Amino acid sequence: MVGIGGRSGGDRSLGEDSSIEDGLPKKPKLSAKVSKKWDQLLEQLPQKALRKIDAHELKLLAELLAHSDSLAEVVRKDPGDHASGRLFLNYCDRIHRLSASFGLNPGDRKRLSLAVQAEEDDPFQIWLKDATSYMETRLKPQE
Repeated sequence: MVGIGGRSGGDRSLGEDSSIEDGLPKKPKLSAKVSKKWDQLLEQLPQKALRKIDAHELKLLAELLAHSDSLAEVVRKDPGDHASGRLFLNYCDRIHRLSASFGLNPGDRKRLSLAVQAEEDDPFQIWLKDATSYMETRLKPQE
């Protein structure tokens, strides 16, 4: 929860990621099922938000997703298997918590405040650039 300035807690808004864009995470050696989940995640995630260091978290999330698919199949075949059902729900909870760090649902994306729009695409920046050019030509001394 964001605190109020001047009060205990202060302003804890996340703001924009200030880490250097160093490229996408390198895909580690994975099983076929986990590799497929990795690829699906990379297709869905905003590329500007990813860093090389994210490989560890992405690997864990891909593994959890692949294992939860297997558990879901076990539970579907035998709904009476309560141990597998509990384990499946545990996986779902872990996936949900880890997914939040990558902004995989609308609320988390809003909280992460990902600045994926380039500055040159920002309408205000375009207007400011045009206005500055216009003023520079108007204020330029006449020869």
